[in-house]
Amino acid sequence: MRINVAGAGAIGLLVGARLAEAGQEVRMITRTAEQAAVIRSGGILLSVEDKEKRISVGATERREAAADGSLTILAMKSYDLGEFVGAIGDVPGGAPLLFIQNGVGHLSLASRFRHRPVAFGTVEHGAERTGPCSVEHTGIGPIRISAVSGDLTPFLPVFKAHSSAFPVLRTDEGPESLLLKKALKNCMINPVTAVSGVRNGELAEDPHLRALLGRLHAELANAFPEMADEVTLDGVLDLCRKTADNTSSMLADLLAGRKTEAGAIMGGVIGLARTRGVSLPALESLTALVGSMERRKGRHG
Repeated sequence: MRINVAGAGAIGLLVGARLAEAGQEVRMITRTAEQAAVIRSGGILLSVEDKEKRISVGATERREAAADGSLTILAMKSYDLGEFVGAIGDVPGGAPLLFIQNGVGHLSLASRFRHRPVAFGTVEHGAERTGPCSVEHTGIGPIRISAVSGDLTPFLPVFKAHSSAFPVLRTDEGPESLLLKKALKNCMINPVTAVSGVRNGELAEDPHLRALLGRLHAELANAFPEMADEVTLDGVLDLCRKTADNTSSMLADLLAGRKTEAGAIMGGVIGLARTRGVSLPALESLTALVGSMERRKGRHG
């Protein structure tokens, strides 16, 4: 079975390369015809530490390709999802869709696809796009997948790519719990690294940044007490240490002058907390700062 990977940013290129490396037939769906042409002619250049490997995949810029009956992994940024899913359609017997965006806001998109198997995933790999068809795998972490129906059978081709270099794991918890857990971690790491301009490891080493993480954790634990044992401050600090050299996606977007996912990540969690009658003042302040920096094209100071 062919697997479409829609979105050829860092995570999309990494996922496409690793799936093809495992023997799957992969077709990238890109934003532009130029990028599709480059990928068709040269494949994806995957870098891991000091080793490089060129991996052959297909590519097209046609969004309609996601409606051809193949399993499609939606790997673009959250803010690009709305326009893209309109081109997919929902027909009886439709092929599976796997969403791997950050945040929780895209969970509502599952209701648009009642005739297709739908699953949501969280990605803990580190990846940096170094060119239109090249990506560096900077950190290994699992992809965890949860199906809306609970049946993961339609997504077996993705699980077949599981390896020590690219773990793909099943989870019995529902998509809402899976995505919220990851979003809470992102709400602590991403905005603080983005505003302070540091890599992940500094959050565990700098006493002032560590204190800010503690304040954020207390706020989030108050709003989402059911997650307090799942997302602990010590656990987040340990994650920062394990990914010490990683640049968070939000900081990378700011430095490159790109739109961030602040609305999808922090905005989604802030909105969910409001439905519970709880405010998150520290997180709201950081979200406003990221928004200001985004408008100033990522300038610090």
